[in-house]
Amino acid sequence: MTAKLFIGNLPYSCTEDDLRALFERAPAEPVSVRVIMDRTTGLSRGYGFVEMTTFEEAQQARTALAGSSIGSRNVVIDLAKPSQSSPRG
Repeated sequence: MTAKLFIGNLPYSCTEDDLRALFERAPAEPVSVRVIMDRTTGLSRGYGFVEMTTFEEAQQARTALAGSSIGSRNVVIDLAKPSQSSPRG
C-alpha cells in the first residue's frame, strides 16, 4: 500500500520536475509527484503531493528532507491526511 506526503510552502514557480528533483535526495524514489496548479494562472498553488511505495519510505523521505528548500522557501513535508468525500446532491 502506498503512502502519500503533503508538501507545502512551495514557490509559485515550482514544477513537478522541481519537486521530483528534491525527492531524488531521499532514500527511496517516489511513485508519483504532483504539484497542484491554479487553473486560472497556471502557477503552483503552493502545495503538492508525493506518493511513496510504503509508509516506511515516506517516513524516511520526510526525515531525510526535513529543512529542505526549493527556491528561497523551506518546504513543509508531512503525511497527507486521507481525503474526505462529501456527499453531493
